[in-house]
Amino acid sequence: MRQALDSNRWREQDNELESKRRNGPMGISVSRFNRRRPEINPALFARHPKELQEEIDSYKRETVRLSRVYELHRKLGETLDLDSMLDAFSRWLAPRINHDLVAYRHHGREKIPTACSCHGPHRQRLMEVAQRLLEDPLDREAGDRVESLGLVFQHWTLDKHGHDRLLLIHRDASVSGQGELEELESILADLKGPLDRALVYEDLYEQARKDALTGLVNRRVFMERAEQERKQSGRYGKPLVLACLDLDHFKGINDRLGHGEGDEVLRTVSRTFASMIRDADLLARIGGDEFALILPNTNLPNAFGLMERICEAVRALNIGAPGAPLLGVSIGLAQWEKGDDLTSWWEKADAALYRAKAEGRSRAST
Repeated sequence: MRQALDSNRWREQDNELESKRRNGPMGISVSRFNRRRPEINPALFARHPKELQEEIDSYKRETVRLSRVYELHRKLGETLDLDSMLDAFSRWLAPRINHDLVAYRHHGREKIPTACSCHGPHRQRLMEVAQRLLEDPLDREAGDRVESLGLVFQHWTLDKHGHDRLLLIHRDASVSGQGELEELESILADLKGPLDRALVYEDLYEQARKDALTGLVNRRVFMERAEQERKQSGRYGKPLVLACLDLDHFKGINDRLGHGEGDEVLRTVSRTFASMIRDADLLARIGGDEFALILPNTNLPNAFGLMERICEAVRALNIGAPGAPLLGVSIGLAQWEKGDDLTSWWEKADAALYRAKAEGRSRAST
């Protein structure tokens, strides 16, 4: 009896749906016998075929666009740093716009993350012109250089002040103003969020690798780089020197003039050290008033001469607390030799530092 009632109820519902489908404005009907295959009402097509087809096509285009945006977000979500993010964006864009370069400039930062598919001199020329166009999009000479290479460029501002800019240099002039660029412009707001996230990540990454007071790399980064340099020296037979530096009479400055003055002295000494070394050298603050320096492709006599000049430069700062000796620096040097690991190499330089202290301070020793 209950099965018969259920069957009658289903028939009534199906008849009601069928009646609405035939007589009302409903476009799609579904019965319990065909729930997974919606039927398009042919009467609706007959009344408004053009408008309905345009609406369907619009939904299809929007679906495709949203799937592309989702794909872009997925790719950007897999990266953290700006360079990788620009590279992921460039790869996503490549099937749509044949381009040579994508670059991003954030106001207040010197570094310009760039994804460039070219190599050699052509790459160098594009990198130079990209930097100029990001600084000033109206740079006529830079624009002419892009045109002379048979390329076209577009740029967009990503913030309300017009400081943060995205630059695209591509090959096809006919792309301008067409659907590809319109799609690109529609997702610029989506791109800004991940770029800002990467900027925050890079700031945190830099803070984790640098000494907050002096801006020099910290001990952890120094040890990583020292190990790399040690392996490189062993592989290619290039000379390598480690220097341990310790300030003399710094405690008196801290005790008598205060820690604020002591911090300023550490910053001044750090700038003095940094001004006297090469870009290839690595200077770090190890802790307190202790510093360390790696000198690649440098033998011991040349390193010793540099350390003597550094000692003289620190004495010339003429820094000292009243009634206390002037600030100086004692330095221990050790050249890496085959068989030395990082620990034994460091111990040699540290032992040389103690000899410099014992011999009268403000000097270098090996």
